[in-house]
Amino acid sequence: MSHETLYNSRIVAHYIRFFQHKFPAINLQDLLDVAGISATQVADRRHWFSRCQFEVFYQALQHASGLAQLAKEAGSFAASEEVFRASHHLIDSSTSPLSALRALPRIAAGLTRGVRLKARQLAPNLVEITTVHEAHAAEAPYDCQFRLGLLEALTFLFNLDLAQVEHPDCLHHGRQQCRYLVRWQPSLAEKLQKLKARVVPLAVLLPGAAATMDPQWALFHVLPLTVGSTLLLDLVASHLNKKRLVRSIDHLRSTSEALVEQINHNYNNALLLNEIAETTSNKTCLEDLLDSVAQTLDKRLAFDRGMILLVDPARRILLFRAGFGYDPTVKALLQGTTVLLDEQPEPDLLRQTFTSRRGILVADVDNPPPGLPPASLQFFVRTGSQSLLCCPITCDGRANGLLVVDSLRSGRRLTQGDLRLTEGLANVIGASLNNAQLLTSCSRQFDSMLQVLAATIDARDPMTSGHSTRVTAYSQGICRELGLSTEYTEMVRVAALLHDYGKIAVPDAILKKTGTLTPEEREIVRTHALHSEQILQEIGFDGIYRGVPALAGAHHEKMDGSGYPRGLHHGDIPIGAKIIAVADFFEAVTAQRHYRGPMPPAIAYKALQEESLCRLDPRVVEAFLDYYQKAFPDQFRAMTLGDAQPERASVRIPCRTPVVCEINGNTLIGTSSDVSLRGIFVASQAQVRQGLELKLA
Repeated sequence: MSHETLYNSRIVAHYIRFFQHKFPAINLQDLLDVAGISATQVADRRHWFSRCQFEVFYQALQHASGLAQLAKEAGSFAASEEVFRASHHLIDSSTSPLSALRALPRIAAGLTRGVRLKARQLAPNLVEITTVHEAHAAEAPYDCQFRLGLLEALTFLFNLDLAQVEHPDCLHHGRQQCRYLVRWQPSLAEKLQKLKARVVPLAVLLPGAAATMDPQWALFHVLPLTVGSTLLLDLVASHLNKKRLVRSIDHLRSTSEALVEQINHNYNNALLLNEIAETTSNKTCLEDLLDSVAQTLDKRLAFDRGMILLVDPARRILLFRAGFGYDPTVKALLQGTTVLLDEQPEPDLLRQTFTSRRGILVADVDNPPPGLPPASLQFFVRTGSQSLLCCPITCDGRANGLLVVDSLRSGRRLTQGDLRLTEGLANVIGASLNNAQLLTSCSRQFDSMLQVLAATIDARDPMTSGHSTRVTAYSQGICRELGLSTEYTEMVRVAALLHDYGKIAVPDAILKKTGTLTPEEREIVRTHALHSEQILQEIGFDGIYRGVPALAGAHHEKMDGSGYPRGLHHGDIPIGAKIIAVADFFEAVTAQRHYRGPMPPAIAYKALQEESLCRLDPRVVEAFLDYYQKAFPDQFRAMTLGDAQPERASVRIPCRTPVVCEINGNTLIGTSSDVSLRGIFVASQAQVRQGLELKLA
């Protein structure tokens, strides 16, 4: 049996709708499962089924129905059902039955790939339909019967008078092809037009001939009779033609209105699916995602109420998570209700939908479908539902929840079309939930990786443990005060957490040295900023994190160009690096280090203000102080109102002033950095050997 795809999903849909109309009690899903056909495939008009699948499906239908002429009846139904409305528009707007039959090959081309139809006019009221079979596709007898039923139904739909459909040649009876002849009697208007064409010459000749015998009789009797008969015949024929044209125009108008309505319906559904996809594509918070979905459903759908239930991690109960249209009392009741999924003796709408992963339509809650006891619908009956439908929220074949919508008794009854739409929405919601879970998982793994990277620095030196975390918190606070975007704040957060990662390249002997660093050691320490940038570039940050390496590498740059590693000035330093610089400075001076103790709050405050004069961005410093005041009001009060007097001899007080020293008779010019009770710290370009005595000039 051929596995080549020959049958479009629309022909399967015709059979399904015929079966639902003819045998509503038969469970079609079981028949579809036998053939391996899913509802999603049937709904997709671009999907094609193989000969093998369709053969199994047809045999299952025939066995369940017992109809010998199943294909012929299905073809007749397909020609008249609502889904063929587009074809009706293609045909009914024609002005002749011939045009209607000529359009049939275009319709058939969208149903099967195994055969093509050709239409040929043999006489004014006779059309021949023949088949051209593809060499790779063997046709079954039911294909021929389906076409025959389709043709017979079309002759009825288009009111062809006394139409006959003959099937003189059949491929399955030893002929080379299937051949159909469609005959019909001309309409009364056509007959009158033909009669008129014959009467007009007589109306011209007869008075002339009569005038040769009796002019007076010809003038007063023959001429009025022939002219009157001709005019009457023309009037009746014109009237019938106008009626036919009016019917055609009315049908075209109604068909156009129906098509416009269908287009609007499809457009709104497409907008709905697109809006749900857009609003949920970047959501990682489950509650935000579900609220967005509920709001979109409420705005776009014609349902009165709806709710989303999700399964718990243990997959034992369903919980209400979001909804729309419910009054506060009912919503409060739903929020405190759980649906047990454990095996229960009595069937239940929600449990049955979840376990079977099939949508259920209850067109009338007072008359539920077979197998669904009225007791399972009591909640919906008590809250005023007229009809409802319940669809599983699935992803990768696994049910994760339910989407339930209903209409109240003052509204419309829900239909199979509503069920198909809701099933599609439930699939989109399921994919969105899965996407949110994946994003959350990736975000959690990303944060874990960042914490591990930051922890490797803390592990190098326990004394500086927590430095990166505190700098990150300060940096995020500054970003909020400056009103920066969420994306940029996130980039600053990552850069702040990893800003000192380059210190893994600094030897422990230098990193943990308790004494003063030599100029060479200081230069080695300064390389950590560039190492941070280079290492982070290897990670391959992308998207909103693209600038992380640059921010981490520039966190020691200063506004006056005295920073490192590149000596950038104010306009060249990214705002994110300026933020991390302020946070890093304040955390560093207020924390314990190997070579000094922490600055008292008041001294740190003054140092920060002084740094903002030339090295740190004053706007960023102001934003930091605003954040610090809100986050740590007591510490901020002590910092701004406290005594600036050092409490320990090892405390260094910022003091920046030109200094001139003498070393072995040579003059050294530099700038003081800090002052303590133990001495003054001077920065200079000159190389000075440790241990030499300096004299202030």
